[in-house]
Amino acid sequence: MSPSKKKPSGAWFEKKRKERPKNNIKSSIMLSSWINKKYDEDNTINTEQKKDDTPVTNIESTIIDDRYNLTEDSIQNNDNNDPTTSQVNNELYINNIEIESTIDDRYNLIEDSTQNNDYNEPTTSQESNEININFNDPGCWPTMTSRFRDLMVERGPYLMDQNNYFPVNDEDGRHFDGKWFYKFLNNGEKVRRQWLLYSKSKNAIFCFACLLFSNNDIRKSTCSNNGFKDWKHLNPSVAEHENSKNHKQNFLDWKELEKRLRDCKTIDYVLQNSIKNEKEKWFCILKVIVDGILFCAKNNLALRGSSDKIGEANCGIFLSLMEVISHYNPILLAHVKHITDSNKPTISYFSHKIQNEIICIMGQQVRQTIFEQIKKSKYFSILFDCTPDKSHQEQMSQIIRYVYISNGEIMIKESFIDFICTNEKSGSGISNEILNTIRNNGLDIMDCRGQCYDNGANMAGSINGVQSHILRVNELATFLPCSAHSLNLVGVHAAEVSPMMITFFGLIQNIYLFFSGSTSRWKLLMQTMKITLKSHCDTRWSTKKQAVSALKLNFKHVYDILNNIVTNMNDFNKNTTTSAQQILKQINLKFLCLLHFWDSILGQIDKVNLSLQNQNQTIDVATKSLEGLIECIQNIRENGFENALNEAKKIAILINIPTEFLTTRKIKRKKYNLESNETETNKSSETIVKLQCYQSLDSIITSLKWRFEKKSNISSNFSFLSGRNLSTMGIDDIKKWSDDLALLYSVDLNGGELYTEVQSFKFQASRLIESFKTATCYDFLKCIHQHSLKDVYPNLEVALRIFLTMPVTTATCERSFSKLKIIKNYLRSTMGQERLSNLAIISIEQEIASKIDYTSIIEEFASKKARKVKFV
Repeated sequence: MSPSKKKPSGAWFEKKRKERPKNNIKSSIMLSSWINKKYDEDNTINTEQKKDDTPVTNIESTIIDDRYNLTEDSIQNNDNNDPTTSQVNNELYINNIEIESTIDDRYNLIEDSTQNNDYNEPTTSQESNEININFNDPGCWPTMTSRFRDLMVERGPYLMDQNNYFPVNDEDGRHFDGKWFYKFLNNGEKVRRQWLLYSKSKNAIFCFACLLFSNNDIRKSTCSNNGFKDWKHLNPSVAEHENSKNHKQNFLDWKELEKRLRDCKTIDYVLQNSIKNEKEKWFCILKVIVDGILFCAKNNLALRGSSDKIGEANCGIFLSLMEVISHYNPILLAHVKHITDSNKPTISYFSHKIQNEIICIMGQQVRQTIFEQIKKSKYFSILFDCTPDKSHQEQMSQIIRYVYISNGEIMIKESFIDFICTNEKSGSGISNEILNTIRNNGLDIMDCRGQCYDNGANMAGSINGVQSHILRVNELATFLPCSAHSLNLVGVHAAEVSPMMITFFGLIQNIYLFFSGSTSRWKLLMQTMKITLKSHCDTRWSTKKQAVSALKLNFKHVYDILNNIVTNMNDFNKNTTTSAQQILKQINLKFLCLLHFWDSILGQIDKVNLSLQNQNQTIDVATKSLEGLIECIQNIRENGFENALNEAKKIAILINIPTEFLTTRKIKRKKYNLESNETETNKSSETIVKLQCYQSLDSIITSLKWRFEKKSNISSNFSFLSGRNLSTMGIDDIKKWSDDLALLYSVDLNGGELYTEVQSFKFQASRLIESFKTATCYDFLKCIHQHSLKDVYPNLEVALRIFLTMPVTTATCERSFSKLKIIKNYLRSTMGQERLSNLAIISIEQEIASKIDYTSIIEEFASKKARKVKFV
């Protein structure tokens, strides 16, 4: 007798139970693929059968509609049969919809549905590739399905700007021309080819209608499948495809489906109506989510907390904000309640993945708006600077300066574009990154007319610096070193010309450190002062002015506190009294004289420095400010020391210290045989201090002249385009200056036309501009656009835009570093590079970010979300 079969264990049944849903999904996908293939082969037969009953939108939609209505025919044929068969058919109908919903979920935005889950399910790289679809790039589209086709017809084709940058083929050196987006008629009119799409990923063109509605055989034709990239034969190929029978039929199918979706008259109108209702619900929810993320980004707030579950403690600012808003929004309240009450993983759209995606879309929208303005302006200048962040990565800030003209208003803009994480230190490496970045931004480096960096050797080097490498690519990209950085170096070198000056600034820093090093000493200081003492450093020259001015204004109070500490030694510790004694010993007439002397110098330098850092600053105004600064320093050299000495003696009398310079010990130097036997005259202490002050002033004047010589030369090339010079110029001088400028910018200007335009504008502007003799290049350009004179003076308008495009400082880069420290702080040091750049551009370019309409983005999200509805 054979042994009896052993009964399976409970673990075996549990294992089979868990495997059953996975096997069902695999079987459903295989069944759906088989049905698609079957109907693709028999599409002609299906079309003829449906012609009498239902109007056919297209081949593919008929196939899907047949699948949805498969059970209807079965039900009609089985009206007289038993109800069991009808029930089976209804279940088959539901399962068919669920099968397609399962497949098409790959193309929708996938939410991290672990809101109420204790574990995170890993996502494979293959799934990530399927999820990330660029709807504006037909080369990245997945295999066509009914729902993806409906989604693309609702969105419509992406109409790319014809002035966009199109890369050149390495094989034949040709590239696509944006004029092919339009069809030119015999009467001179042009019509947009809405069906023509360009793919950046494949550098090819596609047909929108044929991609969506062609069968497998026709997809292998021109403008479909892998696209068309034979740029040499665009002329006959585009016209042939446009006039082909298949293209026209696909185009009609596209428009018919578009009309049916809009009027809700498709065969699956019940499904479409459900999608529409679900879309309205998600539109309301997503609008609140987008506004909440925008609010946090604009105010540099951290979105996430230690918990990702809404309603819990430490869930972060974003989730807390959503919870507060839900108290006043019934739809959001129901959504939040559904999430918190559900015991299963629920799609919430509150996860960090969705936050990153929305932040990315917002940043791209802001960046795209800036690029559109730059392309409209044509000419631009580049500004780059580097700094390390909290995670010790080198971040390079990219700023682009351009002249944007809108409704007659002239705006000189310096827009932040991106933070670039770089490991390059050499001039060639950094220049390659800059050129690649500009190319990826869709800008043409040949339209660059200026570049501005700091005075580092790897950036400003004339042989192997960044500016020299870019000049080899575009010789019109004039390099202008940062004026604020150059002015700072002028002051730093002047403060280090002698040990006396180094000691003076060192004593000011020691006084600050003495009081700031103890809370009790700082309290004594604040009891008698309204303005606190300031520290200073070499990298920011304005800090020296603040430190010197603060000490000068409160010197009497500071001296009394130090004297009180020394007098009442029993009330303070030994370290405090000793430090106070050392500081008091160094406070004498020489220190007071240098304090007033440097206060007068630093005040003038700081005013010019602040004016140079203005975003709207132009080279001609900056050059005049620097020339005025040189004259001011020369005036201080003539009588500034005597004025400082008189003020110092008044303070010395007030605080009861000697009003004479301390006599230094006379040093007897051994004389050699060849030296003269004349008696050596010993210089007095006052003379020595005076000579040291003159030496610092001479260093400032000399450095100002040679450091800003190049800026003065560039300003002089356009100097005749100012009211003061143009009003006194004769015809010969105007012709000479116009020809020289046109020769320098021969690509942009015509010398003969520029001469006649300037000569005519001289008399017109004197009547249009009230203060013509004091008018600047900015005033001239403003006058041209306010009175619509661009067509009359095109070359003059171009010359003025080029001049105003040239940068003065990299102060905007420094301001972006301030945002970098706020956004990527100690608690957010692990932030990703993409999230950092997008948060930064939303925060820095708040004006643009606030004006952008995100309705289309929200509708796109809501449409994707609505198509996940399951009919069970």
